[in-house]
Amino acid sequence: MIQQSERAALSSADMVVFAAPIYWFDISAQLKLAIDRMYAFGGCGFNFSKVALLLNSGAEGVYNAAIAAYKAMNAHLNWEDIGIITIGGMAEKGDMAANPELTEVRALGESLK
Repeated sequence: MIQQSERAALSSADMVVFAAPIYWFDISAQLKLAIDRMYAFGGCGFNFSKVALLLNSGAEGVYNAAIAAYKAMNAHLNWEDIGIITIGGMAEKGDMAANPELTEVRALGESLK
């Protein structure tokens, strides 16, 4: 069940960004749980209609299942995809901070202002 604080955040959100590492070719169980819990809350409707997806992994080419589920969810809920960013090669602590693709994430954030 979605907690009261999470309901308040979803109720006032203009946009939601789903972000997770890829584990075994799909999103993490923690993000899947959050999405599943949003399902029941969605019966009341969502105030936001824009979403984005940020994924990272230790390898390239492992994003297909997660992206397909995200796109299906967007189609079902009539959400507008603002962007999908995938960053591979995250094998060691600190790899994300040193990754040049992080500029793509920053650009997405800047475009939302």
